Amino acid sequence: MTLAAPCPLCERHRGAGPLAGVPIYEDDLVLAYHAPPEANGAYLGYVFVETRRHVAGLAARTDDEVVAEARLVTRVAAALEALGAEHVYSFVVDHVAHHHAHVVARHPGTPREYWGWRVDEWPDAPRGDASALEEYRSRLAALLR
Repeated sequence: MTLAAPCPLCERHRGAGPLAGVPIYEDDLVLAYHAPPEANGAYLGYVFVETRRHVAGLAARTDDEVVAEARLVTRVAAALEALGAEHVYSFVVDHVAHHHAHVVARHPGTPREYWGWRVDEWPDAPRGDASALEEYRSRLAALLR
């Protein structure tokens, strides 16, 4: 018998695995995390809103999870705008078998060719190291309290 690989998002919720970090927000149904830094730093303003319960996709959520997720996506978008985003995108791709939404800031000056799904590919986008990411995460968390 082959065991399935552990879910990276469930691991993160337990504070383990390569995606582990401090949540921006959490309640009984949903959590929000800033995307971790990559080799070129963290794109500041890239947030994941996730169901706490392991849910494979959109159709598997309870009504309460749907409402909690929608409310948190909206609150994260407002917080990103308060921190200077000129527009905020929300994408649901579910390429990981644990439902989550991407909530992503488009910063002022972003060239049109990077609008939408490619927004974090803009080479001149605001990025930060672990320290800058923690400062940004703390500011977001304060706005969501």
